[in-house]
Amino acid sequence: MHKKSVALVFVVLAGLCSCLFFSCSHKLGYSVVLWSSPEQNLYAGDLVRVYIKSNISQVYVVGLTDSKEKTEVPFWQILPPQSKSKVLKLYEPYQEYKNIYAKVVLDGLPVRNEPVNTSRQVYRLRNNEVVKVLYKGEGVLPSAGAKTMEGEWLWILTQDGTTGWCFSYNLRLYDEFDKADSLDTDNSLDQRLELVLDKTWYPESYAAMIASNQIDISQLRKEYCFDTGKESGTVTLKVKDINASWKYDGTQKQEDNVYAFTGTSLVMTIRDENNIVVQYSDEKGRPFSYNFTTITDSIEDLILAETERRRAVYEQLLEFGTDFSSSNYGTLQFLENGTFIWSGYQKLVPDVIAENSGTTGTIEFCYFLDDSIRNTYDGVITFVFDRSKKRSSFMYKMELDGLRFEETTSAVEKNAVFTQRGSNALVLYFGRN
Repeated sequence: MHKKSVALVFVVLAGLCSCLFFSCSHKLGYSVVLWSSPEQNLYAGDLVRVYIKSNISQVYVVGLTDSKEKTEVPFWQILPPQSKSKVLKLYEPYQEYKNIYAKVVLDGLPVRNEPVNTSRQVYRLRNNEVVKVLYKGEGVLPSAGAKTMEGEWLWILTQDGTTGWCFSYNLRLYDEFDKADSLDTDNSLDQRLELVLDKTWYPESYAAMIASNQIDISQLRKEYCFDTGKESGTVTLKVKDINASWKYDGTQKQEDNVYAFTGTSLVMTIRDENNIVVQYSDEKGRPFSYNFTTITDSIEDLILAETERRRAVYEQLLEFGTDFSSSNYGTLQFLENGTFIWSGYQKLVPDVIAENSGTTGTIEFCYFLDDSIRNTYDGVITFVFDRSKKRSSFMYKMELDGLRFEETTSAVEKNAVFTQRGSNALVLYFGRN
């Protein structure tokens, strides 16, 4: 009798579990499907009853309202269950994009917390990843240079349940029931290429100058750029040693992220949305390669800001003093208009100052110091002599009673930055008069 009683208990328990799992009870309420599961006969927009919630498996047990069959779906695939009227009201904003999915055409495309390009990233999408579009919203349109990008901010859902805002420029939307709308991107618009063609590209060195706040005005020139000629049909490559333009009919994809401009010798490799490599062969077949990047600030604004910085540096020097003298290297006077008078410097000729340079000239602050030297010197001052047109540059330090100079004839300079002091460099001291 004892064994029969135990068996009876198990039967009763099994029956209770079955009732809990398969009964028509709908204590959890109703929900709406967000992501279709055709194999389960569930499609986005379907109203379902929610029977059971499993926090361990992270699934709901649901069934269509007109069917007795039940199935499991992950939490993220449906809206949180509640009353029928409330969940249908909650789903209203999703109706416009009920059957709309999107394929990602840019690897690393960010999903953001808010519909603005500076908002925190919550996810990075992979190239060819499929996401569900839920609804669109208002936000700040991103820009490519001075041009606002076309598209809109979309609230999307990924296949692991992440939600967030993604700008549509690098998404290709399609209807899951539209048989003519293939996901094959071979014949579709390469939106990543279009994004690149929309921009004007500048030498990669510009980005390094901007990042370090060490702008070499002589090198930062607006005309040095790679213009894809999307609107004009003329692609232009202009850098220090090359100034050439070509008419072209379009681009031809050679391999992933590599495109040729038809009718030219130009080949462009897209490293990412802000960096490209342009390869060019001249009339003798010699290959050249140039790295280009995008910048957000205008060249004019960058030059103006650097000019103002240099003016402020000179004003600081004038405030420190205008008349200085050295027993070995003569007298030095700084004038308000950015000029100087330096006499008695014969001991510096010709190793530091060229012969027949004269005594007058203009002041420049066109060089920078590496971090390793900034603790020793305030900056670099350059004397441009009127008569010889030659430059003499010195690292300088404003000290208690005057100026300390260190000549730079043997110092190491790269891209207008002195990275290493000269060995056995001559140090000059000028007292303040």
